[in-house]
Amino acid sequence: MAGSTSAAPRFYLRPGLHVETYDVQHDTIPGGDDVSFFRDLAGHAGGPVLELGCGTGRVAIPLAEAGFDVVGFDRSAAMLAVAAERRRSLPADVRRRLRFVEGDMTDFRLGRRFGFIFAAFRVFMALPDEFAQRSALAAIRRHLRPGGLLSIDLFDPRLDMITPEPRPQTERREFRHPETGNKVTASVESRVNDPVVQRFTMLWRFAEEGPDGSVIREEFEELTLRWTYRYEMRHLLELGGFEIISEFSDFAGAPPAYGGEQIWVARRPVAASRHAAAVR
Repeated sequence: MAGSTSAAPRFYLRPGLHVETYDVQHDTIPGGDDVSFFRDLAGHAGGPVLELGCGTGRVAIPLAEAGFDVVGFDRSAAMLAVAAERRRSLPADVRRRLRFVEGDMTDFRLGRRFGFIFAAFRVFMALPDEFAQRSALAAIRRHLRPGGLLSIDLFDPRLDMITPEPRPQTERREFRHPETGNKVTASVESRVNDPVVQRFTMLWRFAEEGPDGSVIREEFEELTLRWTYRYEMRHLLELGGFEIISEFSDFAGAPPAYGGEQIWVARRPVAASRHAAAVR
């Protein structure tokens, strides 16, 4: 199986080890405390709030607990099932402020506008090409009220990591399954870069070990992401009819830096320009 992705489903497509352990795998993420960052932006923009690629509710739930009306949007039924289970354990007033919806971020119509829309933890990189990116930005703009804020997080590509030559894979994580307590390992078996289309595909192996160290479950999943260069992302936002407010390299507000995060904050203009009217 190693080195082949032909039989591996895409990330988040099915229930399994990856989805079951997602929250413990990502108790910290690159760039620092994104929950506080997005909560502060929601406070500046006002609600309601839409999170694209909400997954298990890692960010959406704390925002609802902070008093915001939140819609969490994701294409993965498996991830949304975990989010819905977490929602059931929340106090009634928080449940009323929180809703989860399944759909595709490149083409959605929720019948309302939001004060703040965001895509956390590099979700925007799951869009496979520039056409999908522009379609998503157009859908976002339709759902953002004039003056509303948009924030997108993706990584700034390191040139040594995106060359076409094969490279040895060393990424490996170990953690405990939140229900069984067993050790789970997640490791990259292979990575293929395609600099022409700016995409890479990684084959991940997830394995759960029993008390005696034997592997009792083993699953493979394929992750394909598209990297976007800094000024390419700036142009995408501007073409989509957004005013760029700021860009950071971490969630503490550090200035742009090579190889860090690209954390963008933009606004839908209050007054419609000729160009904005064309993309509305």
